[in-house]
Amino acid sequence: MCGVATRKNISIRDDQAEWIQENHLSLSSFVQEKLDDLIEERS
Repeated sequence: MCGVATRKNISIRDDQAEWIQENHLSLSSFVQEKLDDLIEERS
């Protein structure tokens, strides 16, 4: 799925931010994939 990206701000706990950094996770990609999964499930 391609298109124009919209920037959104989210709040996460400090422990979550630390885990994301330690595991080199792209939070943006992670959220996009999870949203795509939910959208597909509910379609």
